[in-house]
Amino acid sequence: MIAAALLTTCVVALHWPTDAPQPAARMRFQVMDRNNDGEISRDEWRGSARSFDVHDWNGDGRLSGDEVRIGARQSTRLEEADHNPSWAERYESWTEAGFANLDHNRDGRITSNEWHYERESFVRADRNRDGALDRAEFLGSDMDDDRGDRFDYLDANGNGRIERDEWHASDDAFSWLDRNRDGVLSRVEVTGEEQVSARNDQFASLDYDGNGTIERSEWHWSLGSFTQRDLNRDGVLSRREFGTTAAAGNSTPTPRVVRVNAQQRWTDTGVDVRAGDQLTFDSRGTVQLSGDSSDVATPAGSRKPGRVMPATNLNAPAGALVARVGESSTVVVGDRRAIRAPLAGRLFLGVNDDHLPDNNGEFEVTVGIQGRARQY
Repeated sequence: MIAAALLTTCVVALHWPTDAPQPAARMRFQVMDRNNDGEISRDEWRGSARSFDVHDWNGDGRLSGDEVRIGARQSTRLEEADHNPSWAERYESWTEAGFANLDHNRDGRITSNEWHYERESFVRADRNRDGALDRAEFLGSDMDDDRGDRFDYLDANGNGRIERDEWHASDDAFSWLDRNRDGVLSRVEVTGEEQVSARNDQFASLDYDGNGTIERSEWHWSLGSFTQRDLNRDGVLSRREFGTTAAAGNSTPTPRVVRVNAQQRWTDTGVDVRAGDQLTFDSRGTVQLSGDSSDVATPAGSRKPGRVMPATNLNAPAGALVARVGESSTVVVGDRRAIRAPLAGRLFLGVNDDHLPDNNGEFEVTVGIQGRARQY
């Protein structure tokens, strides 16, 4: 009788009463959900617009479902993924298949010579700082380290560091990245580098066996993207073939109209370029650089004579249109009609200002590529 009573008690304990309060669900960005509807709208978002876009995987203008579930990852299917021709390319397949895809020597660790992408997400995931990612660190399902968001997007006020109120991930992740325990995250703590070099050789990084070609087994994207680049159909990619884009070939892309928000550090143009491409710009519009209604700039810069912005290390007119390719150094575009791309990668545009939240307005820029540079 006693045994039966104990058994009944145990069984009851295993079933949560329907009228009892349920355990609180873990939710990313929960403190931003002011109306407690389980979603984050753009109005509720505390951070840069570009950072919101990083997390809005389906582009519906709100964060919900897996987008706010701790441990969830936006994962590109390897059989569909295409190579973005930039050494600063980000890795997106944080899955078991993605781990196996990168672990060349099958030792259960991904070391720096097996990592062919930008360094920031590698540093973010390397929790024990041993220079390698084991399977648990790579999958990262038990910790919100926000590895998909960039340092520049998190640094909403553009002061070159990330404060606690700009950090979107867990406090534990902030603490392990804050190596000097000063309560802020510097660029070197988050990305591993003070300034990313524009001379990184991604071809050499992918050529794991060092034989001067990239075999299919060394390619970490889809078979289709490999085949499109294998112009002579010999089953390997030469350096020249690697330098091509799968879709563009030698064609001149259609010009694209981009709206450059003055409150956003960098606007993604959606344009991928190759080293040496001549980029053309047709820019118009004005932006306001502070609460002073007379503090106005055109793409050429501030209308106030001598108003420069040395804090951005450009010593260029405040408010001028600026550009970067991938993680290259910032280039002043201003009212110039064309510049030469310093390296391959995605083109970003911005406004030359050291403090963005009090800005207003946007530039409208038509971006084109004036003929493709010779392939290398």
